[in-house]
Amino acid sequence: METLTRRRGPDRDVKGSAASGPGDSGTSRRVVRVLTPLAYVAAVLAAWSAYVTLADVPSYLLPAPGDVLDAGLKLIQDGTLWPNLTYTLRNIVLGFVGGSLIGIALGWVLWASRTVREILAPYMVLLQAAPKIAVAPLLVLWFGLSLTSQYALILLLVFFPMATATVLGLKDVPADISTLGRLLHLSRWQYLRMIQLPAAVPALLAGAKIAVIDAMTGAFLAEYLASERGLGYLMVLGNTSSDTPLLIAAVLITVAVGLLGFGLVSLAERRLLRGRR
Repeated sequence: METLTRRRGPDRDVKGSAASGPGDSGTSRRVVRVLTPLAYVAAVLAAWSAYVTLADVPSYLLPAPGDVLDAGLKLIQDGTLWPNLTYTLRNIVLGFVGGSLIGIALGWVLWASRTVREILAPYMVLLQAAPKIAVAPLLVLWFGLSLTSQYALILLLVFFPMATATVLGLKDVPADISTLGRLLHLSRWQYLRMIQLPAAVPALLAGAKIAVIDAMTGAFLAEYLASERGLGYLMVLGNTSSDTPLLIAAVLITVAVGLLGFGLVSLAERRLLRGRR
């Protein structure tokens, strides 16, 4: 028995080390994924601070990272940040959802009807090619300084990538599955719901990654031109009052909001497509 115990002991150690290996490796990869972007941010902040100090850059041109941090903390402490942030987030979410629904519906119509596709496709491309910085003042002129003009701009930016992704996704149904749907005598709605939409999910998520950034861009541009609230308004406030730390703090918060939206779509993509990989 002692001999068997001695022989089994090392085996257990080997199995234990082998079993713990993949877990340790996975933990290490997660730690690296978290620390790598933090290291990049630290390097940028260090370079920024060193440049401002060594070159003696005036604060009104480029404030030090500490001054920008103080401006951001002041926004939090005096209660200015939260109402402006929630205002922008609400506009982004509503514009993204509304533009996505319009884009998906229009994409299905373009896919289903060649006539509609030939008529509308050129105008959609022209509308998308038009510079939005030029279209935004027209929307303000037509709809006034209201939420309508802001949502109209966001919808214009969001619907095109979603419509394009929908058309590409609906075309991505394998031929054998399409044949199976016809053999089962599925109605058009059943075919769309049971076969086409599941096949189009990867393309729709890819379009959503672009659309969520476009929604953020539209919201900030609309607030920059015609709003008294929002992160875009804080940028205008910092610019007109020559408060450069406030301006840069608003820009950095804007970037964080964009990264948050993109990260949420990426998380949904990993969850929904987990079984396909």
